[in-house]
Amino acid sequence: MPDLNTFKLEGTRLVPINRFNLEPSKPSSSFTAVTVKKEPQFTVIEHPIIHSIDIKPIPVIIGFPIFETYFPLIEGDNAITENDSFKDYFKNEITLFFPQIETEPNNGTIFYYENILDKSGNKSGLAGKVTLKYSIKTKPLQANQKNIALNLREAILNLKVNHDTVKINGIVNTTTQEIQFDLIDEAVKIAFMNLVSNISDMKCNVDLFFDFKGYSKVKRNFLFARDFTVLRSQNITKKDLVSTRSLLEPKVTLINSPLMVKSATINNIAPSRVIADIQKENNIKAGDQEEFVKSTFLLKINKTLNFPLSVNAATSLYKTIDGGFINNPFNLNEDFSQFKQIFVSGFNFDKLSIYKSMVQPNTFLLISKIYNLSKDLNTMKPCISTIFHAYEDGTSTSEEISKISFQFAIGPNLSDFDLAKLKIALLNNNFIDGDITEYFDKVQFLFPNDIAAEYEVSGNYFLQKSDIATDGKHFLFNLSTEDLSEASIMINALNNTITQYANINFKHKEIKDTSVIELNIENTIGEIVEAIIDNDGKKIKINNQSISNCKLNSILMVYNQNTTYLNSTFFKNYPELISNDTKFLEFTAVNPTTTDALKSVYFDFENIENISSEFNQVVSQSTSYNRYIQVEIKSQSAATSKITIELTVQETGSKFTIERLKAEFSTPILFNFIIKNSLNNNTLISYKVNYFDKNDNLISSRNDVFNFLASSKIIINKKS
Repeated sequence: MPDLNTFKLEGTRLVPINRFNLEPSKPSSSFTAVTVKKEPQFTVIEHPIIHSIDIKPIPVIIGFPIFETYFPLIEGDNAITENDSFKDYFKNEITLFFPQIETEPNNGTIFYYENILDKSGNKSGLAGKVTLKYSIKTKPLQANQKNIALNLREAILNLKVNHDTVKINGIVNTTTQEIQFDLIDEAVKIAFMNLVSNISDMKCNVDLFFDFKGYSKVKRNFLFARDFTVLRSQNITKKDLVSTRSLLEPKVTLINSPLMVKSATINNIAPSRVIADIQKENNIKAGDQEEFVKSTFLLKINKTLNFPLSVNAATSLYKTIDGGFINNPFNLNEDFSQFKQIFVSGFNFDKLSIYKSMVQPNTFLLISKIYNLSKDLNTMKPCISTIFHAYEDGTSTSEEISKISFQFAIGPNLSDFDLAKLKIALLNNNFIDGDITEYFDKVQFLFPNDIAAEYEVSGNYFLQKSDIATDGKHFLFNLSTEDLSEASIMINALNNTITQYANINFKHKEIKDTSVIELNIENTIGEIVEAIIDNDGKKIKINNQSISNCKLNSILMVYNQNTTYLNSTFFKNYPELISNDTKFLEFTAVNPTTTDALKSVYFDFENIENISSEFNQVVSQSTSYNRYIQVEIKSQSAATSKITIELTVQETGSKFTIERLKAEFSTPILFNFIIKNSLNNNTLISYKVNYFDKNDNLISSRNDVFNFLASSKIIINKKS
């Protein structure tokens, strides 16, 4: 992936070019078995979602707030421990420390279990829990010393067995400062053995992740290779850089911003000159600049959990429904499976594989059979960008493309509506453990990244050679190439919504599963419908946050008693929601039979995207090195069932082949190619058109030459 210190302009902000704003990733792998190894010394990590940087002067002096809040100034690259101290960002004379974190059994109980009975009253399994109380205690400090405010975000219980670690998600209650880890079957036995073990390597421990706010230095080098969309405009002003959530860009930016570098070809101002102007306008020093940025950090604290069995049942920390016990009631089975595949009616195997946890109740691993391009949470644009790395020689007009990078994020094709319906189906198929009250809140869904499953991409030349990182349930692809023809093929596929397919194979212990990647900019995933529930006014406010139209199909309503109501008929004649459109739904209009308070609502929707209709606005925005040509096929005779077009860019020798069937003749083709910008370019494209009949027989051919400086459209006429 690119250097974290490489940024790009987005509105009035600089953001890291290698990050998309996806769902926040977990601070650790959750619920998985990993090889036991020495814990790293690094205990404070920066929040995985990097904050954007506002291009505005940061005030040196800020007035004292009403409530004293202290923010540590974190400098240097050395590992930070919970015992380190920091200077306060606003008051250098103040020294900040982390408070003392302590854990203990909750209400005199560390471990509790019961036997699960089947319909015949026979023992059929175990259910248990490990319970903890945590406390954040202020250290004894002097007048010029303060504690850093911490908030517990997540807790992970690490159980040891067979030189592996089984990780269990905890349920954290920050109000009562209690943590509960639910267990079933073999995990109950493992937890008990770990808690009473006298062997150091077999003692379980808990990872506590606290978040806190702080300031750190960020180095910014403005002279980087990047998209020159804004920088090459002659009339750039601050107004051009303003971008707000309420004023979304028109639909054409779905192509322009993610995929295309647009500029006026007559503009010869060097990007470095325009960058310098932006720096001057915003009071930013030229060259490498250091800036302090407020970020969210995570403090990881590890505590070993080990409590010997008591000789007195009345004081035992280990309990059953009958009270404390003082002996070992279990025989440990070390050859257990962590997951078991289940089949749920209504969810076909070609859409989703479902695995039920055998060690944590109401926890399910989901492997979506299709992964699609994800949307950015803020802009609702596809998480894809094309970065052109260019060498620039002084202030001349000569630019040479040295490398092109494609960056995009894919995620499982499972909407919130799908997951809500799955919870109902799990209940109806008797897969919910224990008390079904509030089962909507008890069910946990995991994804392959959460269990650190091994993965391999195959079946696509472009995608399988990418650098891949994980972020939450998403995969971040970074593909760089110095082959301009290869890059043009990828851009053409994306511009013309030609799906790139690949297989992604998952492997984790007993699990082997395969999903298909469908990379298509008109087929993206992301929750674009914002819903605000007004129980007092008995209505739901809905807003289409996407830059495309949205068609609603169904609504799923969940009430406080976990009763649900699905309505699909209401939206049969409901108008499409245009971009940023807001409407209100009356409770009685979608569900006239209930007066209960509405807890949550989910929508099944279609995002109506049509990029090809914007081609006429796009082709005029080519650059000196990145060209867009529209290929238009005129009405053909009935005998012509297929046309292939073979194009050769004479300047570079790059060759491309385009195929269209009769049903696709009316859809224009947006053809992209990349050339070196010099004063003596060859501006010709030679092309050959082949006409085929319905039996795939070649019935005619013609050769022609096209000058892309004279026109931006190639016309394929009727067969002569």
